Amino acid sequence: MRRLGILIVIISIAILTTAACGSNPLLPTATAVPLAATATPRPLPTRPAPAATAPETPTAAAQFITPTPTATALALPSELDDMLAERTVQGFLDRLTRGETASAFSLFLTDAAQESEAARQLSEATGAGSGLVAASLLELKRATASSYEARALLRWQNPAGGAATQTLTTRLIYQRGLWLIDDLSLGDRQAIVSTPAPQVNSNSGQQQAPRLAGKLVFQTSSGGDIYVINADGTSRRRLTDGLDPAWSPDGTQVALSRWREPRGVWIVQADGRGERRLFAWSESRTPAWSPDGSQIAFVRQHGGRLAEVEKCFWHWCFTLPPDPHWTLGVLHVTDGSLSEPPASNTSLAPTWSPDGGRLVYHGHQGLMWTDLTDASTGRFETSSGWDTSPVYSPDGATIAFVGRVHTHWEVFVMNADGSGRQQLTSSGSLDQEARHSVSPAWSPDGKQIAFLSNRGGPWRIYVMSADGSQQRPMFGAKLDDLGLRYGFAGERVLSWSR
Repeated sequence: MRRLGILIVIISIAILTTAACGSNPLLPTATAVPLAATATPRPLPTRPAPAATAPETPTAAAQFITPTPTATALALPSELDDMLAERTVQGFLDRLTRGETASAFSLFLTDAAQESEAARQLSEATGAGSGLVAASLLELKRATASSYEARALLRWQNPAGGAATQTLTTRLIYQRGLWLIDDLSLGDRQAIVSTPAPQVNSNSGQQQAPRLAGKLVFQTSSGGDIYVINADGTSRRRLTDGLDPAWSPDGTQVALSRWREPRGVWIVQADGRGERRLFAWSESRTPAWSPDGSQIAFVRQHGGRLAEVEKCFWHWCFTLPPDPHWTLGVLHVTDGSLSEPPASNTSLAPTWSPDGGRLVYHGHQGLMWTDLTDASTGRFETSSGWDTSPVYSPDGATIAFVGRVHTHWEVFVMNADGSGRQQLTSSGSLDQEARHSVSPAWSPDGKQIAFLSNRGGPWRIYVMSADGSQQRPMFGAKLDDLGLRYGFAGERVLSWSR
């Protein structure tokens, strides 16, 4: 009888398992599209619909949440939710910028949102020839267990001249297998001072370019040779090798990183002598001197997810991309001792305010800051997650940085408090390929900005006035034999000293 009872139990379990799994229990898996931009758009990944026979009491492996009384959403790992929600908002903004308002609404808005007054206003404002030239996602955060809130910045250009920005706030819920925008609101347009039209390679003679003074240190590539050259193009010489070189405030030393043995943060004299390793670490980047020359801020790879990780849930698989953490650190030049101010887990390209009281860097939410006096932290409200490579002007009033515009990167400036965001460069395209302007560096007097660009084909160092006018190659083709390269990793290519 005991054996018969065991046999009955086994048969019952088999019947229940077959009923639960159906006739095809081994379903094919799907892989989520990585968040990184691709050349060919691909459909958004969706979740499998919850089974109609879901148990009344959810198990630990399958918890359910209800965003609205009529919609049921499956609680997947938060990283996947974040990725899907961000792709929804970014896809919506991209289509608005391209003038594809109708498809943006139908693909990314719920039926209720499409009928809202805010949607009507946005529809009237956007479309082909609307003047919407850019839309940047500023912030995405989970508002509740079943919704997200996102904030974006729209940039408008008037045909008659002048520009304005406008905030767009949205709320996302889970519906039809996707995170969709269920509510949206528009802020007032804020006029900004238009940037003078760039003058690229101008030989008109209407306004003579100022004579350039000082000296530059620059890298040919990350880990390649590092050179010094006078701002007037004379006295080019090889200094050493490494990446992310930076002048000391008095122009007598250069700090740099090395990813070859012996690895770490290094200091070398301006004449190439006296190299010494200040801090040993396998992967360090972007050293930046404090205004008094006594400290060096830098970042180092420390923890995080170093390789792709595949996760599967209910026969649905997705891949999480690498997410290494870059920790902000400050070194004392005298003894190499390390301190770590509070900052984001992803901290890149730090820059000091001229008074030495604040560090601004590229964090996981765009441009962020840490006050060294009271250890407070924050982010600039107008910054996009794409913004990188910040650098303070010598007077501390302005920050130059690099931002993404559609498919290419350009140099921007903003006030030190984050207001007055302005695009200075417009590299356009050449032979149907996007061209870029990156890695800004201020002149010692704050009147000029040098930067790297491939707008004319090869990568070259350019210079412009601080307002964006008089853009021109700084050295012409004199450095073409070095084969300058840029790796799109937010590297600091050049530094300008007196």
